[in-house]
Amino acid sequence: MEPDMTNARRTIILVNTLILTLMATLDGSIVNIALPEISKALGAGIESVQWVVSAYLITIAATLLIWGRLADLRGRKRFFAAGLGIFTLGSLLSGLSGNLTFLVLSRVLQALGASMGMALVQGIVTSIFPPKERGKALGYTGAVVSIGSLLGPSLGGVLVHFAGWRSIFFVNVPIGIVGIFLTFAVMPESKRQEGDFDWPGAGIFAALVIIFFVWLLDWQEGRATTFAMFGVPPLSILLLVLFLAVERRRKHPLIDGSIFASPVFTLGVIAAWFSFVAMFAYILFMPFYLQSVRGLSPLYAGLLLSINPIITSVLAPLSGSLSDRYGFLPFTVGGLALTALGLLFLTTLGPASSLLEIGAIIALLGFGAGSFGSPNNSSMMGTVPRERLGVAGSMIALFRNLGMVSGTTFAVAIFSFTTRTDMNQLTGAIDSATFMTGFRFVVGAAAVMALAGSLVNLVRLGTRKAGLQSR
Repeated sequence: MEPDMTNARRTIILVNTLILTLMATLDGSIVNIALPEISKALGAGIESVQWVVSAYLITIAATLLIWGRLADLRGRKRFFAAGLGIFTLGSLLSGLSGNLTFLVLSRVLQALGASMGMALVQGIVTSIFPPKERGKALGYTGAVVSIGSLLGPSLGGVLVHFAGWRSIFFVNVPIGIVGIFLTFAVMPESKRQEGDFDWPGAGIFAALVIIFFVWLLDWQEGRATTFAMFGVPPLSILLLVLFLAVERRRKHPLIDGSIFASPVFTLGVIAAWFSFVAMFAYILFMPFYLQSVRGLSPLYAGLLLSINPIITSVLAPLSGSLSDRYGFLPFTVGGLALTALGLLFLTTLGPASSLLEIGAIIALLGFGAGSFGSPNNSSMMGTVPRERLGVAGSMIALFRNLGMVSGTTFAVAIFSFTTRTDMNQLTGAIDSATFMTGFRFVVGAAAVMALAGSLVNLVRLGTRKAGLQSR
């Protein structure tokens, strides 16, 4: 923590980190609703336009670890400012795009900036707040992520309707400029660390993530060729083995194994992965249940689903603050247990379930997510040395993204296997009985994943003291 920093300055820095967090989260989902309009405007097929979304997500996952390590070596302030600048430029170019290729490349640039900021947010917040306030501060970050997921589709729909699809990118430009100004005005520079950057490891890791994620997305959407289906997994394993071999020989590896020396950190990222797998399995299929089986309009389905992120956004700062006082374990264990219980209740739903019952279950899931996230992040960051905060924050963000992609792939695989139905068929009329069979298997399996995450947190019981110590 910076000893001479005023509370007002800490608050401004926190707000500044939340600006990029909100924009990066919004841009992961706000584009989806505009894809049909982009397809028409640029004369591209909807299958090709999907790369506007996929390129963004893959680029973030491939580069998160790179920025965390570079920022620890060269200073977090300069990389955070650069991230805001690159994200803003990418947003401007995306809005000015005249063809699909230029738009996809602009989205890659935008994602590079987003990943730079996302990798550093938790490290910056942890470094400026004392341990007794850290959970609450990180809770606001979690709340903004929830707000971003809530606002993405609805804000995108409003902007596209009234100002056209380009406006969803242009809206980032003035906000990004303000963020850049605040970064240079109030954010202190972190102390530079000694060492070199692991360029060979970074290159192999980026190639591994890109190849594997493209394969996952193609498989999920039914586009993967037979050669890719059987060729990519062995290639990914080979790249992983090569990456680990390179890391063992590096004096300063890309993934610093020392941060995993703490069981609190190691088990925390595993629990976080389980939680995101569980929740994104639910997020993928719940809209289909509400609209195609329960018969709600997109508006009412969206309002009902918004109960979850609203509760999460309110509860996350509170649970983070309470964990600063009482410890993280009651919230991390209990939060994922509530999530597992909510997902289990979803298996009891049917075509005639009342909106009150559905809303209560969605609210329970919101309480689970809001209770778990902030205390878990605070516990992990509290065990990391100051000179490794960038790497630790980017590692947490990487596991979050891995959980998101794994969760959707996991859900699609279970649904397809149990119903022998192609996910692409869900865009048309759905047989309610067939869908509910697959839906119940998906959310039931997701409940098991959430429960596994809760049990992982129980293992951390013996490491509670380490997780609560201030550095």
